[in-house]
Amino acid sequence: MKKELQDMKKIFVFTLQTQVRSAKYLAAVIVVSAALFLIPVIGMFLAGRSASESGSASAQTAAGSVSQVYVVDETGLDLSGFEQIRTSGEENSDISWNTGASLEEAREMTRGTDDALILLLEQENGDIQMHLLIPDESSLEQDDCQILESSLESGFSAVLAASAGVDVRQAEVIQNPVQTEIVSDGNNPEDASGLGTVREILSSVLPYIFIMVLYFMVLIYGQKVANSVIMEKSSKLMDTFLTSVKPVSMIFGKVFAVVCSSILQFAVWVAGLLLGLFAGSRFAGMGEAGSASGALQFLAGDGWFRELFSLPGLLLAVLILVSGFLLYCALASIGGSAAGKPEDLSSTNVLFTTILVVSFLVSLAAGGVGLGSEEAAASWVYWIPFTSVLTLPGRLMLGEVSPALGAGALAVSVAATVIFLYLAAKIYKMMALYKGNPPTPAKLFRMLRDR
Repeated sequence: MKKELQDMKKIFVFTLQTQVRSAKYLAAVIVVSAALFLIPVIGMFLAGRSASESGSASAQTAAGSVSQVYVVDETGLDLSGFEQIRTSGEENSDISWNTGASLEEAREMTRGTDDALILLLEQENGDIQMHLLIPDESSLEQDDCQILESSLESGFSAVLAASAGVDVRQAEVIQNPVQTEIVSDGNNPEDASGLGTVREILSSVLPYIFIMVLYFMVLIYGQKVANSVIMEKSSKLMDTFLTSVKPVSMIFGKVFAVVCSSILQFAVWVAGLLLGLFAGSRFAGMGEAGSASGALQFLAGDGWFRELFSLPGLLLAVLILVSGFLLYCALASIGGSAAGKPEDLSSTNVLFTTILVVSFLVSLAAGGVGLGSEEAAASWVYWIPFTSVLTLPGRLMLGEVSPALGAGALAVSVAATVIFLYLAAKIYKMMALYKGNPPTPAKLFRMLRDR
């Protein structure tokens, strides 16, 4: 085995340099990273600016339009405490609340003012009715009174509490609805802080995120692996190449190089997105100047990150994702080895995409994807390399499965990858002199068996 892999380092270095120095690779890194950085920056900046403008306009409407309200109480309840009414979340200290003995007196008091309203309170069949009256000489419109109207409807309970001599804060506590929940004795403390709900949501969402990431990476970079393997065939250098380099060294070196360049490119894209989110939160004016860095410290420090995620599980999840990506790239190398020319890749590359889709459907049927921890997944989906990469990473991160199981599944995935790479090398050497259309999978296995 050591003799067969002795030239793998040379192939790896040469292929990696060719990949990362290509114009298409560098252009994709620069353009996509810049786009992922700018999109959240621009989006969050515009959203923050829009929120600031709307908040300023609301404040002007709330504080500047209505300055005086004359209350005419015809309910017989001797209501008071209207200064407790709050507008737009702040105490409405800009409005002067006055009391009129009758509607005629209130009209007389508002004569000559253009920013005053009359609040008429009546009682009918036990229900209190409020009427906001705009004096004839007022310059106010109905739209100017909408915020005050909604504040009166939502905050009138504070007026009733003040009129009855009850402290407003105590009245708010009394009016709050009481929530009940039936739980088993010794329930998990994380449920009280909301971590249980967050964990349930993440356990439902994370598998789909990993599936999407893996699927698009396999589609984008699997084709690149196949093209790299078939390069010597299309350039007519295959016979000369095989006399100096073992097929196993060539396949291992090429696949590992393409996988490393792909992971590097994807990591730069993710870094661009994270930097864009960080910069966007600063430009949007979200809190104090250090709020964004504070949020990052919360995630990495004593926040929910440590309570939600298992650090050993997180490390194993990343390794399983990388090994799963390498596994599907090994399948792509089999397609490249079986193809005689680049035009044949469209038929041979169906192998790894079909297996990926079937693995997702199998994982879904076995309970490994979706619905979080409501239903335990069948244990065998964790030991099949094609399905373990779809089901295990999210559960390892959340600590739903043991690290020992993750380590065992990782070992199985690595072993399967090595086997597929050796198989690709065998097929590459066997197809050196093959002419014609690509063989079907059944014919390919018969040819391998007869050798």
